Order: sequence, then structure tokens, then C-alpha cells
Amino acid sequence: MGYRSKDNAYVSAKRRGKGRRRKQKTDFKKIGLIALTGAVTIVAGYAVYSHLPFVKVNKAIAAGNRYSENAEYDAAISSYSEAIEIDAGSVTAYSNMASAYLSIDDSESAKKVLYDGWQNTDNEGLLSNYLTVMLNDAVNTMNTGEGNIDTVLGVVSVLEQDNTNKDAIEIISAAYDRCFSVYQEDVNSLFRDSSNTSSFAKYTQILDRLLDIYEKSPNDELKEVICKYAVPSSNSFTMNYEDAVNYLSEIDKIERCVGTSDELSSLKACIENAKDVQGVFADIFTQLDVGNVDELREFIVSDEYVALRNVFLNNEETPQENTVYVAISREAMIFNRNDGKFSYRFLNFEENPEANGVITLWANYFEDDGVQRNSISYEPAAIDGNIYPHTKYSVTYLKSYTNSGSNTKVAKMNYRLSTAITNEDGTIEETIISDWGGTNEYVMDIETIESRIRA
Repeated sequence: MGYRSKDNAYVSAKRRGKGRRRKQKTDFKKIGLIALTGAVTIVAGYAVYSHLPFVKVNKAIAAGNRYSENAEYDAAISSYSEAIEIDAGSVTAYSNMASAYLSIDDSESAKKVLYDGWQNTDNEGLLSNYLTVMLNDAVNTMNTGEGNIDTVLGVVSVLEQDNTNKDAIEIISAAYDRCFSVYQEDVNSLFRDSSNTSSFAKYTQILDRLLDIYEKSPNDELKEVICKYAVPSSNSFTMNYEDAVNYLSEIDKIERCVGTSDELSSLKACIENAKDVQGVFADIFTQLDVGNVDELREFIVSDEYVALRNVFLNNEETPQENTVYVAISREAMIFNRNDGKFSYRFLNFEENPEANGVITLWANYFEDDGVQRNSISYEPAAIDGNIYPHTKYSVTYLKSYTNSGSNTKVAKMNYRLSTAITNEDGTIEETIISDWGGTNEYVMDIETIESRIRA
């Protein structure tokens, strides 16, 4: 009964309400406000949308594309740059910006944009484009005859990113001759260039980086390239002695990794021989550096000096170039290729007046009563960079005979010191001191010395 009374009450209430319903008027003002509110919402939504990062990026790229179509590349680059500032992950912005740079022949900027893009996005397409631009740049440089050691390093960078890139291997192989040919004219240009456009450090970079690439992914084509670059293409080149010693380490690495060749072995033999020769002269250079010229007397009769002198005197086989007067200096050496084999010599004073002293070994055949003379000369370093006047000291050890009581011939040993001072005008002042070194030494007069020299 309770449930039925609730039901009657709900019906009565509906009836009472129905009896009070009146006609309502339309509120146009309220409708207007609602419509206005809706419009504001739409405008605000569009404003928010237009400021979303991806929308701003797309607008900047679209603007850049329009500028590029009209060949307004500076403006296009600015627009693409704006897109990248908003979104450093926009592959399209990097790619289009690089294209704009290439359109104004600025390949360096294009490479930087593509490389930065790849770094920021890990997109393989950008990397591929970067490597393509690198290779094209190298080819263009080589075709214009401007290829150099930096061109080769650029191609090495491509191989580091893609060690199977056959185009890169083909180009770097061709670059060996075409890029290194610029160093053929001057023996100093490859490794002793004062402008530092080339250097031994850059050369070893090529070798070390190629070896690293090969060790990660060995292949016959790359092995051939390394063997080629292991020996400089120039038939004659100079190298700082310190660099030459370091070059030995490079040769050892190359031989362990890819093998050797006759030319590489001959270069190695040159440097090893040079180290031995420097060892012979190390102590006497130390004495001469402080002005102890008289130490040359003992040195020229030492077993080491005589043995080395005899190598040249008797035309024994040696990597060191066999001449009558053999210069020994500590700064640099020159390598010469002949019939696929290298020989070397140290630079003399005329070739390198900045040398810190030059010793000249004399290998001229000259006997005194059947005894071979020992001779040597020394040119000290220039004083404060002033080459002239330039002094050369020469010391000769002679064995000769003189009469001693009842015309008995007695062998006497004699050291002869001579000096030759060259002036800037080309004049030379010579002085000979015949009795130099001790009370028992034979004194030879100047006329006798000069007659024997002429003989």
C-alpha cells in the first residue's frame, strides 16, 4: 500500500505541472553570446594550432622551399635554419638546407649540415647524402688539379663510415697519384712544408686510419690501397730525421697488418742505417756543439769512424748514397727512388743552412807512403741566424816519414787543421795549421802540404 501511494503522488505532481505551463519567448541575446563564444573558441584553437612546433617547422620548411624555387638560397637557408632551431630532428630541413648550400657551391657548409643532421637524427639517408657529397667534393678537387693530402683524408672519413664503399676505395686509390703529384716539384713540400699544408702527421693519419678500417673489415681492395700509401708516391722527398724514426713504427704496423714490398723494405733499411750512422756521430756532435773542435783528432782515428769511412772508400753496399764527401746532419734526410729501390743521404749545409752543425766524412782515396789518410770537416750552426761569415773546419790525420839522425827515416803522425771562411761576397779565406796536436808530431811545411793536396 505504501508503494501505490508514492505512485499516485508522482502522477498528481505531473498533472499540476502541466496545468501551470506557459508559452516562452526566444532569447536572441543569449543565442548571440553562445555563437560569439563558439567563434572565439575556434579562433583560439587555430591560434594554438598554428603555434604548435610541428606546424611552425612545416611552415618554415615550406617557406624555404618557395625561396629555393625562386633561387633565393640565402633566404631559403635562413628558413631551414629556423626549422632546425625549432626541431633539431627534422630530416627534411637538414636535407633541403644542404641542397640550398650545394646550389651556391658551398659544399663545406652542405657537408656540415648533413653530418650534424645525421648526428642529431641517426637518419641513414642524411649519412648517405653526406658521404656522397664528400666523394663528389674529392673528385671535383682532383679534377681541377687541386687535390692534396687533405683530399685523401676526406675520402678516408667516408671509408670510416662505410668501409665497403667501393666508390671511396676507387677514389682513394686514384688520389695516390693525383693528389700527391702536387708534391713532386719540391722535395720539401710533402713532409717539410713550412706552410704546414702537408705534414708527416697528416700522412700517418692516413696510414693509421686505413689500418683501423682494414682491421675491422679486411678486404683485398683496401689492402692494396694501404700497401700503396705505405710508400710516398714522390720519387724524391725529404723527411725530418725524427719523423723518419717514427716512420719505422708505421712500417712495422703495416708489415704486421698487410705485409711488405721491396720499396717499403728499402725505405726501412734506409732509416735503420741512418740510425746506426747517427749513433756513430752522436758523441762528437755533442762535443762540437760546445766548440770542442780539437775532439775531432781522436774521432777520425776511432774504429767506428774508420769502418764507416771504409764503406764508402771501398764502395761497399749501403743504403746511404755513396759519394766522396758524405754529409752527416741531424735535422733531415732525403730519400731517392731509383729502379724501385730507395737510397738516402743527410742534408748538407747548402741544402739546409738552418742545420745545427754539419759534419762531412771524407771518403777520398789518398795515401801517405801506403797509409790512407783520415779526414773530416765540420760546419757549425749559424750564429743568430746569420749564415755569413761561414767557417768550415777540416782535420786530417797523416802518416809520413822524416829523417832522424844519420838520415834514418822515422814514421811520424801529424794532424793538420785548416779553416775556410766564406764571406757573403763569395770570397774565401783559408788558413792551414800543420803542427797541431803534440810535441812528437811531425811538422810539415805549407808548401809540402799544398803540393800533396795538388797531387
